[in-house]
Amino acid sequence: ILLTLSFLLTPSPSLYSPHHSSLYTPPPQPTAGPPISTSIIVPTFHEHDNIAPLVRTTYSALPPLLAKETEFVFVDDDSQDGTEEEVERLRGEGYLNLEILVRARGGGESGLSSAVIRGFERARGTQLVVMDADLQHPPSAIPHLLDALEGSKSPMALGTRYGKGVSMDRNWPLYRRVISWGARMLARPLTTASDPLTGFFAVKKDAFEASAPLSPMGFKIALELLLSVPKASRPPEVPYAFGVRTQGVSKLGAKVIVKYVLQLVHLYRRALGIFWHILVAGGTTGAIWAAKKGLMLRRRGLGGRLTRERRGGVLLPLYRNENKMR
Repeated sequence: ILLTLSFLLTPSPSLYSPHHSSLYTPPPQPTAGPPISTSIIVPTFHEHDNIAPLVRTTYSALPPLLAKETEFVFVDDDSQDGTEEEVERLRGEGYLNLEILVRARGGGESGLSSAVIRGFERARGTQLVVMDADLQHPPSAIPHLLDALEGSKSPMALGTRYGKGVSMDRNWPLYRRVISWGARMLARPLTTASDPLTGFFAVKKDAFEASAPLSPMGFKIALELLLSVPKASRPPEVPYAFGVRTQGVSKLGAKVIVKYVLQLVHLYRRALGIFWHILVAGGTTGAIWAAKKGLMLRRRGLGGRLTRERRGGVLLPLYRNENKMR
């Protein structure tokens, strides 16, 4: 009851508007070579060991022309593990189209969703790809993701870990599979996408800029964008082989799960509108009625038991006294 009441009384989280909440602007296009058409946004936190393998593998997997038109935008939550220096070192090796934003600790903003949004702001490309730094999302699937984006009427394309043509590393822990399945089931009423919680997707920048206000509190920004970007509700999906992390530590924990639940509450409330309040009010009323009914039944049952015990206590001594008199 308290939980449902809190859903009713809790105000919506502060929302991000692409037109009014921006902090960054894209840098100028390169003076030499083709202009940047694709930006790969990579949120990082303690991912130093994965930066170089990700950059090298990605540029090797892209067709030559696309590689020249592609940049990386790393958004780091002040890891202080050498991530910034690693990006600078790779620039010295010739990977010039690398950008990094470092958000200072205590700055009031952190987390995956807000990192993706800030990366979108900084991106120079018209096509935005989001992926993890840990190489669980294969760089070889990026061209297929972009082809799906260009060949669809939807302004988004999703990588999916489910359905035909996909594979998942056997070493991925069972508990992670269970959590992933449960999280997907909770989101199914909101979208028809098979993997709305994917961290591997592409979106057109102009569509992002035209999106409805976003909530950057959650860790599943793809689901938020599916419900906010115009005409993005039925995106094409590209199957890919989901790998396991080889470097660094997973960020999944209780805090992430709680934030996801809160994000779902916000999304359901926004999707259902007034019906959300009716649903929660009805659920609260039903819970109160059920609790009251159960309490009444318990009291009746307890009263009946006490009555029988009292009767037994009175009759038993009388029976014994009669036997003594005889």
